[in-house]
Amino acid sequence: MAADHREQGETRQQILVLLRRRGAMTATELSDDLGIGAVGVRQHLALLERDGLVHTSGVRRAIGRPSHLYALTAAAEALFPKSYDRLLLDALAFMAARGGDADVDRLFEARRQRLVAEYAPRLQGRSLPERVAELAAILNEQGYMCEWRRLPDGAIELVEHNCPIDCAARNYPQACAHERTLYEELLSVPVAREETIASEGQCCRFRIASDA
Repeated sequence: MAADHREQGETRQQILVLLRRRGAMTATELSDDLGIGAVGVRQHLALLERDGLVHTSGVRRAIGRPSHLYALTAAAEALFPKSYDRLLLDALAFMAARGGDADVDRLFEARRQRLVAEYAPRLQGRSLPERVAELAAILNEQGYMCEWRRLPDGAIELVEHNCPIDCAARNYPQACAHERTLYEELLSVPVAREETIASEGQCCRFRIASDA
C-alpha cells in the first residue's frame, strides 16, 4: 500500500514537471509521455486540481473530440526551486559595495515606509489588542507563522516562528532594526525585541508595551 502511494505521488510529480517544462498539455499528451493510461492521468489531474496545483487553461480543438489543456497554477510554481535569496543578497552586497551601510539602511527604510503606508489603514481606529491581532494576520499573510498573547503584566508578546527575510537579516542587521520600528509605527506603542532567528534564536519574539 505504501509503495502504491509513493508511485502515485511520483506520477503526480512527473505531471507537474512535464507541465513546467512544456507548458499546457492535454491528458492524452501527458499519457503518451508518461506511458500510462489516459484514465489514470485524468485521475491524477483531478487530484492536482483539487490541491490547487493544476487548472484547466483552455481547449485544444483537433479532429474529433476537443481536449482540455492543463497548466500549472501559481501555487504549483512555488514548488520549483527559486534563487530569490541569492539574488537579494547579491543586490544588497552590490549596494553596500557602492554606497556602504548607509545605502543599505536607506533601502530598508524605504521598504518600511512603504509597508507603513500599506498596512496602517488596516489598524486604524482599533484597540491595542485588535491592532496586534491585525498585525499578526498581516504577518501570517507574508509567511511569518505569527501568534500573539497577553502577558500577566498586561504587555503583549508577539512571536514569529518563521522569518521570510532570514537570509538578509543574518547578514544585514538593518533588516531586524527596521522591522521592530515598523511594528512600533503601526502599533503606536514601544516594541522591544527579545529574540531573533537571525541571532540563532528559536523564533523572533517581541514584547509590546501596554497602552493602558
